[in-house]
Amino acid sequence: MGPSQRWTVADLCAARGRHKFVMLRVETMDEAEAAEKAGVELLSVPPSMIMDRRFSEVAPKTFAIPGDNFYKIGDTSDLLRWAFPLYRDGADAVYCSGSLRTVRALSENDIAVCGHVGLVPSKRT
Repeated sequence: MGPSQRWTVADLCAARGRHKFVMLRVETMDEAEAAEKAGVELLSVPPSMIMDRRFSEVAPKTFAIPGDNFYKIGDTSDLLRWAFPLYRDGADAVYCSGSLRTVRALSENDIAVCGHVGLVPSKRT
């Protein structure tokens, strides 16, 4: 992966076990820009950052994963409606701490998803 390219899901899968990725949660454009300059490959971001066109200017190479409290978003169908505009506007994946059924629904609708890893999902939807 060259430094001028943006990471893709295929790149992440191909590098599995051979590359340790750096992921960071950022909340502002200044933080996103600093993370990009520092070489952070994966950014967890508020959904509003994806919807702001400046994000792709300040962090053009990072793999962007917006996430939100899914208690606010709703059930599986609500999460799908939430994810499509984010994906359309530049999200590389979305974060979902919902159930496996919800994660599967996102994936089956061609939305790359970073699921919650833990002993018990925070809510079964």
